[in-house]
Amino acid sequence: MYYIVPLGNAGLEYEKTRHNVGWIVMDRLTEKLSFPEAIKQKSASGRVTTGCMSGTEVAVLYPETMMNNSGSAVVKFVPKDDSSRLIVVYDDIDLPLGEVRVSFGRGAGGHNGVQSIIDKLGTKDFVRVRIGIGKTAFWPWQKSQPKRPQGAVLPRYVLGKFSKFELAVVEKSTATVEEILRVIVREGCSAAMNRFN
Repeated sequence: MYYIVPLGNAGLEYEKTRHNVGWIVMDRLTEKLSFPEAIKQKSASGRVTTGCMSGTEVAVLYPETMMNNSGSAVVKFVPKDDSSRLIVVYDDIDLPLGEVRVSFGRGAGGHNGVQSIIDKLGTKDFVRVRIGIGKTAFWPWQKSQPKRPQGAVLPRYVLGKFSKFELAVVEKSTATVEEILRVIVREGCSAAMNRFN
């Protein structure tokens, strides 16, 4: 079994915000794959659904602990010594909007939700699927160089809501995330990194 954890914040005020892109994409994907509706499980500190992807059983957890404390839910959800089968799906401010990258065993890259997972699990050895939310310039030749907001602007940016245009770009990235997840569960993380990075 693989354990997929999209990161986000619970509550209406956080719907369609950039920080919740993991939840947005995973919602579309579980709906497409006809997974049952995610049900709140107190024991996992979040909502859980299970289903099958490329012949492999997967369990999906939406932590309801707030982003910066995601690790306290993940440590309850993923069996001990099984962290290499954990896939965390989350926003990356340093990637252009809608771009998706795969990595394994890296640091948190300044993402507090991922740092919380590393701290609680006591390891960096899990898969990351990072979805770009970076602000890019208008001109096409500048789009591959997102500019990270600085200081107090950063939290306002990541907690800001997607525009309709941005949301459409994110929707398109759902297909890429699905392909990546299928390759991971079927062939492993290295195959996904070679193919999609």
